[in-house]
Amino acid sequence: MVNTILIMQGGPATGKTTLGKQIAAALRIPYLSKDGVKEPIFDHVGCPTAWETYEPLSGKKMDDAAKAILFYLVRAQLQAGRNCLINSTFNAANTPALLDIQSQYPFTPIQILCRTDPDELERRYLQRAETQVRHPGHLDKMKSDALDARELERINQPLDIGGHILTADTTDFTDENFLELMQSIQQLLE
Repeated sequence: MVNTILIMQGGPATGKTTLGKQIAAALRIPYLSKDGVKEPIFDHVGCPTAWETYEPLSGKKMDDAAKAILFYLVRAQLQAGRNCLINSTFNAANTPALLDIQSQYPFTPIQILCRTDPDELERRYLQRAETQVRHPGHLDKMKSDALDARELERINQPLDIGGHILTADTTDFTDENFLELMQSIQQLLE
C-alpha cells in the first residue's frame, strides 16, 4: 500500500495552518508543521534576532533546521505506514528532500495550494505582526516590513513531485468551500 502525504503549500498568511488543522482533524491523521517544530526550538535554544544572516541563531538557520526535523518526522510516519499532513512554506529548494523521502518510502502527494488575494494577504500579515498572536521567534514584525504579497504569490508554486494539486482560495473561505475541498481530497484518497 502506498501512503499519502497531504502538503499544505503557499505563502505566509494564506491560511495553511487553519485549513491544514481542519483537514487533518477531519481525516484523523497527524498534522505536522514547520512552525510546530520551530516554536519549541525558540523556547529551548532562543529566538532569532535577524532573519537573513548566517549566525547560529538566525531565523533562516532555524527555519532550515525545523524543515530538516519536519522531514525526519515525515519519514517516521511513512515508515510506520501512516498518512499525514505537513505544513510549511515549501519551495523548489525543498523538492530534492521530498523526492528523496519518496524514493525511500513511496507516497502519493496531494498538494493543497493556498492562495489569498494580495490585499487580503497584506492585511492578514500586518494584523499578525501587530497583534503578535504567534510566537515572537517568527519575527513577524520584522518580516512584515519587507512583505511583497504579489511576489509571494509568484514564487509560491506547487512542487514538482508528482501526485495531485488542489487549490484553495482562502480569501473568503466558507464551510461550503471546506466541504467541497474535503470531497476532492476524499476522492483522491480512494
